[in-house]
This record gives sequence, structure tokens and C-alpha cells, in this order.
Amino acid sequence: MKSYAVLGAVALISSAASATFTGITVTETTVGGRTVSSIFANFSVSTDRILNVFDFMNVSGSMNALHTDTAFGDIDTDGDGYADVFGATGAWSQTFNSTAGIPSDSFVSIGTPGPVALDPGFTGPFVSGSIANLSGWYDSTPGSQNLAGATLKIKIMQLARAVNSAYYTANFTVGYAALGSTTAQFGAGTYTVGTPAPGAVALLGLAGLVSRRRRA
Repeated sequence: MKSYAVLGAVALISSAASATFTGITVTETTVGGRTVSSIFANFSVSTDRILNVFDFMNVSGSMNALHTDTAFGDIDTDGDGYADVFGATGAWSQTFNSTAGIPSDSFVSIGTPGPVALDPGFTGPFVSGSIANLSGWYDSTPGSQNLAGATLKIKIMQLARAVNSAYYTANFTVGYAALGSTTAQFGAGTYTVGTPAPGAVALLGLAGLVSRRRRA
């Protein structure tokens, strides 16, 4: 499993609040032929709890999320023996039917497990591979199940994509509060998943070659 802190994840905290939201972390693993990315909000205080995630924005690339909690599964529409429509009617709720939290699914979360409600801006619960801009989700009964705890992180999303999918970047705002407090604080974060396009890889290689020549 790969684990890395996402570059550019910045905490934007109100001036009246302590800076306890510290950014976004992504871990990745390969499950069932898919790259599964778990996106976490990180905190410096174990008793912080997430209230909601909102103002979700697709920044660059295509999400291309794959779902396995669908009545139809991956569909072979042209009869060639290979699926060409993936998770077309998948739900973003991790508690859809009896397949809650399955390893190769895409879902939004407020901790795992945790009851999640989608705000009216969400194009769902059935969508085909993406989340609409300005969407959000929340826990209507936030409590100890949403605490950062000993790991100092709270899972807010799982994204399953085809292996070697290209880079995809999104950002969002997290609302959170200390356990027992009614004063909300806010932080903004950005995450990137996927692999660079071939052209980008070539440019990285060229940059390394130039660097070596300069040192020679």
C-alpha cells in the first residue's frame, strides 16, 4: 500500500480558531484490478470531529470513479465479452444495500463506518463516475464515531479507479469541531490521485537528464 501526503493541501482556518486541521493524506492499494485511493482529513488534536465536507470541486483530469455496489455491475454493452460500462449506476453511499465499505468501491464518508447524508447539490445518489462541483456530504448526528482519534485522521472518501488511470485533482472544504463544542472551524484541502500522462513522464525524464548534465 502506498501512503503519501498530498502536495498543496493547505489548512485555511478562521482567525479565531486553532490550526488543528493539517491537510489531506491519500493511501493507495490495488484491489480487484482497481487502484483504490482512501482520502483522509488530518488533524493535530485527537478529539476533533468532522461535521461535513462541502464545496467539492473537480480541478483537473477526470474522476472516472468505479462502483461495485450496483445492481447491474460492470456491463458488456457491445457483446464482445468485455465490460465497457463500469459501475454505471453505483451509489456514493458506503451503506448502499448490503455492500457497505467493500474494498473496491467508490464512496463518500465521514469516518468509517459513519452515516452519511448527501446535500442537495450532490448529483445522486446514483451517478456515473463523478461528483458534481459544489457538492457536499455530512453526518446528521456527529459524535464520537467521527473523532480523529489516535490516528489523527478521518476518512472522507474512497475512490476506486482503473489501474494506471491518469492524474485527477479535486479540492473541498472540511467543517469540523472539537468534541462537545458547537463552534465550527473550517479547512480547505486538495488531493491528487493517479499516474502522470506519458508526455508528463517524458518531461520528468528530460528534467532529470538536464539536472545530471549540469552536475557533470
